[in-house]
Amino acid sequence: MAGTQIRVAAVADLHCTKSSQGAFQPLFARMSEAADIALLGGDLTDYGLPEEATVLAKELTALRVPAAAVLGNHDLESGKSAEVAKILRDAGVIILDGDACELAGVGIAGVKGFGGGFGRHALAPWGETIIKQFVHEAVDEALKLEAALTRLRTRQV
Repeated sequence: MAGTQIRVAAVADLHCTKSSQGAFQPLFARMSEAADIALLGGDLTDYGLPEEATVLAKELTALRVPAAAVLGNHDLESGKSAEVAKILRDAGVIILDGDACELAGVGIAGVKGFGGGFGRHALAPWGETIIKQFVHEAVDEALKLEAALTRLRTRQV
């Protein structure tokens, strides 16, 4: 695909609510005109409610390019993230959680957002049990992302 140009549109933190009907269709229509693929970052919904995901799925009908997404902490808030993910998958969005996909020849890997930092600025598993659990979860997400990245097709340039 040398010389091929792929246009990517990315948006995050939509925080779609039950009353967001009509709010995102113009955005998704413009993304479709300007890009070949779309990436949707976490916090797609406000409280992680299936009703919010249903509104977003209707809004996504204006998106006419392949899309991949990851969930964020707001999408997990209600404990119904599996339902939210299914609704969005049924709307044609690829939901990544330690997975990889290819859109228009571009490899995409993703995991849910999680804190913890990087390198020497990373939170250390030291002290209270809750901090150790938090760091363990952050490391698990990083390892899921690393595994997803290894599954992407790459070529040496």
